[in-house]
Amino acid sequence: MNETKAAIVIPTYNEAATIVPLIHEIFRYFPGIHIWVIDDNSPDGTAQKVIDSFRNCPLVTVVVRKGKRGRGLAGREGFLRAIQAGSDIVGEMDADFSHHPHFIPFLLAALGDSDVAIGSRYIAGGGEEKRGVLRSWVTGGARFYLRLFLGITLTDPTSGFRFFRREVLQKILPFLHASDPFIVTEVNFHLKRLRARMVEVPIYFYERQAGRSKLKLSILGRYLWRVLWLRMKWTGKKIKETTGNI
Repeated sequence: MNETKAAIVIPTYNEAATIVPLIHEIFRYFPGIHIWVIDDNSPDGTAQKVIDSFRNCPLVTVVVRKGKRGRGLAGREGFLRAIQAGSDIVGEMDADFSHHPHFIPFLLAALGDSDVAIGSRYIAGGGEEKRGVLRSWVTGGARFYLRLFLGITLTDPTSGFRFFRREVLQKILPFLHASDPFIVTEVNFHLKRLRARMVEVPIYFYERQAGRSKLKLSILGRYLWRVLWLRMKWTGKKIKETTGNI
């Protein structure tokens, strides 16, 4: 796996308290990975902290987005830049230590003959710290809802800690349009359309070490109808018939 060119995308917004320690931890477990910090012009100076701390490190690239903010938009830009830079494997993770870097080697090793390796809290060996009632309800509801309406059978379909082979990410990238965290579901749905080979890897999900959660009730309300919209728009259509240029 060390012979491949691997990258990881970290979308950030107000993550100044955790981003630098997180990058150090990533390099502890995978010294040769290219880290793309895609920052939505955080007012707390997240991007500048990374620039100041890793000024002489060619493996850390900071991109400051000054247009419309959004987890989905930042994630898509990171994927695109990593692909354009020639990465063979591209991952994504959160910046707040809820996804811990010590799982990265396991995710990479699990790719094997698969196209995507996804971190899961809900298979043997996985778990999570005790969370609020709302978040637990959302996660459980999403698992049922996505299986029912989109046929996504992953045990942890809301996990944003995963690694993709370049070829499969290139194929689904033109279909990723969500500006917000709904991109996680969008990715899983188009992977299913592509019939990508997906493997789940046990991880432990930690409470964020600093900052505030981006989860809002307004986002949850939109989530329900957007799942239905995906089904109505794309079910029955094949990726190979509609793939466009990146």
